[in-house]
Amino acid sequence: MRYCPGTHMNNLTATLAIRARLRQQTLPYGALWRRLGEYEGGGLCDGCGERITSAQASYAVDFTPGVTPQSARFHRVCFEIWQGECQTSLRS
Repeated sequence: MRYCPGTHMNNLTATLAIRARLRQQTLPYGALWRRLGEYEGGGLCDGCGERITSAQASYAVDFTPGVTPQSARFHRVCFEIWQGECQTSLRS
């Protein structure tokens, strides 16, 4: 099992946190417009809620115009989980 980089959170915990945010509509489903990979610390992951450090690969994500929220930051692993959850939800 892979872990969210630099945290004690495992993928199951991160997945559950992302599912909750999707249900609460604090993260949108599949509305990705563009993403930028970065190693810029500071702030919290909008997927799992854990801190992003400068040693961790992360993505700054902009969503399709008109979608709320307009942007988010994710650990790389959390971004992959979010994408998977969106695909699963859209297929259901």
